[in-house]
Amino acid sequence: MKTIHNPYEILMQQMSELKKIVIDIRDQPKEDYTTKYYTRKEAAEICRRSVQTIDNYIDRGLLNAENFGDRGILIHHFQLFNKDNSLRELKCKKNA
Repeated sequence: MKTIHNPYEILMQQMSELKKIVIDIRDQPKEDYTTKYYTRKEAAEICRRSVQTIDNYIDRGLLNAENFGDRGILIHHFQLFNKDNSLRELKCKKNA
């Protein structure tokens, strides 16, 4: 007597495994950016600018930096990134 196998059984198992993986990824805790700060050098690497350019942005008011004593000048995460974690547009206006 021949047994009949469901050809989609393997696919259903794999789909259920993928569903578990997706749920695990979705439920991972989000990173808290409210306490994330960058040094001037890290900010320069992120923005692909020089440290001097970051200093100029701070002097002109495009970036707000905070002085943390021994740790030096630190820039908050949301000074560099938008709410959706895309890099902010930082351009200086040229003086005519």
